[in-house]
Parts: sequence; C-alpha cells; structure tokens
Amino acid sequence: MDLKKLLVSDYDGTFYISDLDIKKTIGNINNFRKLNNLFVIATGRSYVDLKEKIDKYKIPYDYLILNHGALLLSKELTIIKSFSLEEKQVKSIINYANKKDVSDIILIDNFRKNVNTASHIVKIMLKLYNFNEAREIKSYIDSNYTNIKSYLVCEDKDYLVEVISIKASKSTMIKEIIKIEDIKTTNTYTIGDGVNDIDMIKKYNGYRVKNSCEELVSVTNKCVDNINELLEEII
Repeated sequence: MDLKKLLVSDYDGTFYISDLDIKKTIGNINNFRKLNNLFVIATGRSYVDLKEKIDKYKIPYDYLILNHGALLLSKELTIIKSFSLEEKQVKSIINYANKKDVSDIILIDNFRKNVNTASHIVKIMLKLYNFNEAREIKSYIDSNYTNIKSYLVCEDKDYLVEVISIKASKSTMIKEIIKIEDIKTTNTYTIGDGVNDIDMIKKYNGYRVKNSCEELVSVTNKCVDNINELLEEII
C-alpha cells in the first residue's frame, strides 16, 4: 500500500508561472490529492493576497503556509501556528521607516492587511521605489533588531522589505503538518524558486525550478522545469 505523500510548493514563480500553466497544474494537483496525498502552498504572500489568487483560480489545498512561514492555516482556515512580532519592535520599525524614503508601511496580522494596530502583527511590509535604498533598510533592520529577519522582495516596480519573526520559516510549519498528518519525512517533497524556500528545500526532499535564484543552485541539484514535472515523478 502506498503511503500518503505531502507536496509543499512556493506560489510565485513555482506554482504560478502563467494563466495557461496554472490550469494544467491545478488539474494535476487535483489528481494528486485524489490519491490521498496532501498539497500545501508555502508563500511569502499574506492571507489577503493569496486568497485573491485562490478564489480567482479555484486552487485546491490542504494547508497554507503564509508570510514566509509566520502563519500556518488549515483548509478550514483554522490557525494552527502563528509567530507575531513584538509590539515594541513593530512600533520601533515604523518610527525608523517614517524617517526614511519609504513610500508605504503595511502591517499584516493573521487575516488582515493594512491594520491600524501594532499588536498581533505577523509581517511588516516596507515599500520603496529604489532597490539600493531597500537593500540599505534591510541591512539596517537585520543588524539592529533582534528576534526578527527580513526578505527583500521585488514586486512590479516596487521593492518590499518584509519583516517577520526569527522563529518563522516554511520548514517549521511543514514540521507541524507532518506531525498532524503522521506523514513520513521521506514522503515529503518541496519545491521553490526563492531565498525563502532554502530552509524547506534543505530539509524535505527539495527541488528547485529552472529559473530559481542563484542561492538555491548550491542547495539542491534536483531541478525541474516546473511543478508538473515534479508531480509526474512522485505520483
């Protein structure tokens, strides 16, 4: 009897590449889940941002790992695990950002974006128009604040410095799912294309897509053109 498998995929640049590709991918994911397997999206996106895509494309899933691993939701949208930032640090980062050339400061909690309170925040997004300024702000935050980490994300013509708890990671949330579902680590597969995928790709049968970031090349030599190629391997 085949054992249950778990597939965890990054969203942007991995699960989603184009509207044409995603239709085929969703069909293959549905077939994968019909075999009693589980599918998880693990993304830097917030719940609000990903829900828009889930509703648009009717994406099937069993769990959601959001905000670079700061939040884990079940398919019923129950909060399984969440890592909030300290309120004092949130306020401090806001004060710092207000003194810099930051075009927007976005506070995100478990289910909301653009909240007006510094409590229960799982991610701070600082939006800038200049890459070098964004990189400098990321470097300052990483060097001067404890118990946090940040990612520099390119979004259209904007650059986002996204701040989360140091405890948050995609691999940490995968470990929680494995416990809940009693799935073997050897039957857990991950795929991604970015820096925030490194930890899960290192720990759980990791694959990278062809156009992944340079950092992933040294992490795994398992490379596929897209998620559909990986599904063909593991089904």
